[in-house]
Amino acid sequence: MKQLKPQDAQFLYMETENNLSNATMLCIYEQPGNTNFDPVEVISQQLDSQLHLSTIFTHHIKQLPGNLDYPYWVIDPYFQLKNHIFSVTAPSPGDWHSLTKIYADIHSTALDLRRPPWEIHVVTGLKDLPDSPGTCFALVIKIHHAAIDGTAAMRFFQALHNSSKTVKKATQNPAEALQYEAPGRRTLLGNAAKNIALSPVKTLSKLLLQAKAAAESREAKLSNDKTSKSPVPSTRFNQSVGAQKTFSGVRFPLADLKSIRGLANGATLNDVILAICSGALHHYLDKHGELPNTPLAAWVPINARSKDASDIEGNNISAMAIKIASQINDPIERLQKICYATYDAKSGRSGRTARIVTDLTQHMPAAGMAVMTRLILGSSMTSKMCNLAISNVPGPNFPLFMHGAKCQQQYGMVPLSDGMGLFIVAMSYDGYMSLSVTSTATILPDIDFFTECLQQEFDSLLGKIPGTSSKQGAVKKNTPKKPAAKKASAVRAVDSSVKE
Repeated sequence: MKQLKPQDAQFLYMETENNLSNATMLCIYEQPGNTNFDPVEVISQQLDSQLHLSTIFTHHIKQLPGNLDYPYWVIDPYFQLKNHIFSVTAPSPGDWHSLTKIYADIHSTALDLRRPPWEIHVVTGLKDLPDSPGTCFALVIKIHHAAIDGTAAMRFFQALHNSSKTVKKATQNPAEALQYEAPGRRTLLGNAAKNIALSPVKTLSKLLLQAKAAAESREAKLSNDKTSKSPVPSTRFNQSVGAQKTFSGVRFPLADLKSIRGLANGATLNDVILAICSGALHHYLDKHGELPNTPLAAWVPINARSKDASDIEGNNISAMAIKIASQINDPIERLQKICYATYDAKSGRSGRTARIVTDLTQHMPAAGMAVMTRLILGSSMTSKMCNLAISNVPGPNFPLFMHGAKCQQQYGMVPLSDGMGLFIVAMSYDGYMSLSVTSTATILPDIDFFTECLQQEFDSLLGKIPGTSSKQGAVKKNTPKKPAAKKASAVRAVDSSVKE
């Protein structure tokens, strides 16, 4: 018997027809020279040998009537692998634009929660993608966010692959995998009563800890920056979100991003990512005559796992709200301001509202969580806390292979919510960092231009390094060949704790 944690269940309660709780990865692979290589057959064989890795594969989510208690993972007696693997052929010419359209469409479609909450779509017919020359194929891996967060998703993805072209056999017999049966009525009622009784105690304990931390942070407050007290400005990103999402992405060499850290004292890789996003927002909003004179605020998820945790399922995140200095013109000054802001937030001196809301929800009873989630989403609370979300998901700094096929690129799309219609996910993999953008055509009609702004800010910061030309680190933009669309729409999940 395995129960969803409160934070996992929250992604079920927040789901609406327009805002699904899908976490969707796009992985692009080179096509091996073997003419007999069939991507659909390969992924089917690989998954069949790895079903024991996680309950996600073979269990579905059973919700209780009236949200009496949090849902349970229950074995799906009708599970068949073929119901979760789909084949898609990209329309000619099989370029970046074709792929990103398929990707966004898959992300925007609901999962069948009567089955285990995941799907893998194998996309073939691709050729000469940016940074992936020649024939290639892609996997679009869609998992419900109730089952996994960004850090767990990256571990989950890594577990499905090999670190070399050599195909390894499964380390465990799939028949040995754990199977969770549906709990009986008496067990359900007993667990529900226990959880409801303990909830006020846990919530009060957390409140006392938060109150103590807040008092200490006030006494030790170091920054008098007036911008930290400024209200969150209203932007185009703070509106209702439509059902059809859009995606666009760009990649940068990880070594160049690490070099940019030297432009500001104490800058981390996360600070550099926030600065690039801030600069892009500055250029984009200024171009449209919409740049506020106060800084935008970003909701930044934080991986709350311990350093030795190795779980590949579930959610364990906190969050902080960061003022990202988007009103400042100079890129180095922007980066330095962001360093101050993240330092204050990590020290508990600012951005506490987002952290408190996130942490307290982990101790609420299911019925209260469901009601509170809907109340928050139906109010303007989100737009008062932030304008967008920016997440960093660290991945392996080495290549991964699927039956000899090398994964060349990774991107991620994540859920949006009314009042927060822009989510940027940074994912590191094999020496590169991809920035993936999730939005809608109404909120970001020129998403290609926005990713150009990301590239522009990266080039600008790189060019500020003494003795470095911005062209040295530039990566070919993901721009389709069609003149009308320079790049297609782009965007996960969720770890801001990297301090490289």
